[in-house]
This record gives sequence, C-alpha cells and structure tokens, in this order.
Amino acid sequence: MSDVAPPPLDSDRAVELVIAYLGAWTERRSPVRRRLLHHCWSETGTFSSWTMNVHGFDAMDTHIANALRQQPRRCRRVRTSDVHVHNGKVSFTWMLVDEDEQIVLEGSEFAEVGEDGRFTRVTSFAGRPESEGHPLDECETH
Repeated sequence: MSDVAPPPLDSDRAVELVIAYLGAWTERRSPVRRRLLHHCWSETGTFSSWTMNVHGFDAMDTHIANALRQQPRRCRRVRTSDVHVHNGKVSFTWMLVDEDEQIVLEGSEFAEVGEDGRFTRVTSFAGRPESEGHPLDECETH
C-alpha cells in the first residue's frame, strides 16, 4: 500500500478515470492498455455484465483483449453522457462506433471507487442498437 493518498473523487478525477477506462476498452496493444487500466482499475477490481464476471487486474486485461478480438478493428468507445459522481460512485453512458461512425454497441456503466482512488467494482449494461423499432414494441401491454 502506498503512503501517497489518492486524489479525492471529484468530477475531474471521475472524468480522468472514465477516460482511462474507455481508452483501455479501445486499446489493442496490451502494454498501453495495461497502463490505462493501472490508472483506473484496482488490483482486486470486479467487472460484471449480463454474461460475464471478472475479478482482478489481469483478468480484466484479458477480458478486454478478448472483447477487442470480437469487434471490427477500428472501433472506439466514446462517452455519451456527463460523468455523474455521488458518494464514491460514478456512472456514465457510452457507445462503440466503427470507422464509419456507425454505432455498433451502446451501454452504461456504474462504478464504485475504492480507497486507492480507482474502480473497485464496475457493473456494465450493454446492448446492440435495434435497426428498426424498439425491442419492446412487439410486447403487448395490458
């Protein structure tokens, strides 16, 4: 444990964390991605989504690398909302766009920041945008 206190979690620090986090999700070069993760991800951080639970720094790096292999090469994640900060928690929305600026995926993240000033828990909600209509349009309401 370092004797240096992490920066306080204010809006500027939260934006820094989010920029590094989204950058890591875009970076294909492992050394660069790991530097970005080191800035924003706790060694014991957890990531959860509908389909995945990841625990630890190395596992997160591997998870991102695997995700990058499954998407078109020139995609990047872009923040699409303000970064909201409250009581050590951060939330924001994002989209994955391809080289033609077409939306491939959209999502939102809810993150908790630990004593080390980095994300200790991230819960991710993502879904592919619908090309026609909304998926709930076909549901009947009573």
